[in-house]
Amino acid sequence: MNTLRLTSLIKYLILFLAFTVSSVNAIDEAVDGNTRRILIVYFSQPEDVKLDGVDGISGASVLQKNSVVLGSTQYVAQIIQKETGGDLFRIETVKPYPNQHDPLLKYAEQEVKNGARPELKGKIENLADYDQIFIGYPIWWYKMPMAMYSFFEQHDFSGKMLIPFTTHGGSRFSDSLREIKRLQPNAQLVTQGLAISRNDVTDDDTPTEIINWLSKLPNRP
Repeated sequence: MNTLRLTSLIKYLILFLAFTVSSVNAIDEAVDGNTRRILIVYFSQPEDVKLDGVDGISGASVLQKNSVVLGSTQYVAQIIQKETGGDLFRIETVKPYPNQHDPLLKYAEQEVKNGARPELKGKIENLADYDQIFIGYPIWWYKMPMAMYSFFEQHDFSGKMLIPFTTHGGSRFSDSLREIKRLQPNAQLVTQGLAISRNDVTDDDTPTEIINWLSKLPNRP
């Protein structure tokens, strides 16, 4: 009889330990962020220019990796996507921006003067699926592109963590973080954003810089 009770007790103990280990693993996964849902949103405009000799007003940039021409913000977004495993969403306007630097410079200036809100090709339909959202853009005329204003006004990021990154010609984020906060007052804006000069995007150590930045973020991906 005592042997039977001991055997039953051992069985219950084994089941209890198995359940406990399973629960701890589930908690660890949640803490490690394996269940965190991440989206990387970016606006990027490759141009038919070389990096050398481009002024900092529009933050113009273009780079070539593996024979593929990318906007510098797009390149950074793809590195973030690779490291976090998040989804990518590219912000695109219905009316394309000029590919040549000088026409783009004038076009962007006129948009700022007019307070333009360019029409976008689409919006994020499944925004509720994501907890953390990286937002990337260049700096034009010391501001984020007016297409970004259209984007923020068309989406509600209340309760979401917004993590900004930018490629710039010397002005870093300029006033864009303040503008994002104004446009999305109920979002959790991470102010430790990543600002990379367009002249440094192609440096060999840029991917390492991005990875180091990611590792220091709150609730890091």
